[in-house]
Amino acid sequence: GGSSSRGSRSSRGRGSARAAAMSEGQKAAARERLAAEMHEQQAMMGMEKQRAVMEQAVAKNVLSTLQQVEERMDDDIRKLSRMEDMKESELDEMRERRKEAMRKQQVKREGWKAQGHGEYLEVSDEAEFFAQVKGSERVVIHFYRSATFTCQIVDRHLGELCQKHLETKFIKINAEKSPFLVERLKIWMLPSIVIAINGKTEHTICGLDEFGGEEDFSNEMAAYVLGKHGAIFHDGVPPESTTSDKKQVTRFEKTAKSIRNQTANLDEDDDWWD
Repeated sequence: GGSSSRGSRSSRGRGSARAAAMSEGQKAAARERLAAEMHEQQAMMGMEKQRAVMEQAVAKNVLSTLQQVEERMDDDIRKLSRMEDMKESELDEMRERRKEAMRKQQVKREGWKAQGHGEYLEVSDEAEFFAQVKGSERVVIHFYRSATFTCQIVDRHLGELCQKHLETKFIKINAEKSPFLVERLKIWMLPSIVIAINGKTEHTICGLDEFGGEEDFSNEMAAYVLGKHGAIFHDGVPPESTTSDKKQVTRFEKTAKSIRNQTANLDEDDDWWD
C-alpha cells in the first residue's frame, strides 16, 4: 500500500512539473506574441506619421502653387481692367513700346551671338580666357578635368543651358592645363563653376552640393542655381525636384560647400593678379 501511495505522489509531482514547464513555455510564447504585436503597432504608427508628414508637404506645395496662380490671375485681371479704361491712342502707344522693346531685344540677341553666346566654348589658354571674360557682361566658366565624371555631367547641362540663355557666355577650361588661373581663382575642387559679371568674379560653385548633391540633378535645377547667382536670366523659382527622375527635394536651403571669392577684377593688368 505504501509503495502504491509513493508512486501516486511521484506521478502527481511529475505532472505538476510538466504543467509548470508548459505554463512557462506558454508565457514565453505569449510574451513573444505581445512583443511582435507591439513592434508591428509601432511600425504602423511610424508609417502613419511618415504619411502624415508627406501629406502635409504635398498640401503645402499645392497651396503655394495655387497662391502663385491666383496672384498671376489677379495681375492679369488688373491689366485687363486698365486696358479697358485706356483710349485707343494709349493702346497704340503701348503697342509701339512693346514693338520697340522687342526690336531692342532682337538687336541684343544678335550682338550676343556675334560674341559667341549660344555656344559652349573651350578656352585653351589664359590670354583667350581674359579676352572671353572681358567681352561679355555675364560669363559662366567651368573648370574641368576630362577624367572626372561629374565634370562630364556639368558639361552636359551647360551645353544645354548655353542655347537657352543667349544673355550669358558659357566657356570651359581644362584646370590641369591652367595652373595660373586655378591658383588665382582659388579653384580647389572639380568641377568648379566660376560666375563672372561685368568682368568680376561673383561666386564659385564647387562640386554638386548646390545642385542638390545628386549626380542626376535636373537641367531645371542647374538653371535655378545659376539664376540665383545672377549668371542667367531666370525667374528664381526652385524646381519641384532636384533630379530628373522627380526625387523629393530636401536640400534647397542647405548650406552649400562652396566658396565665395572676394570681388576681383578679371583683368590681367589688375593688381589682384599680381
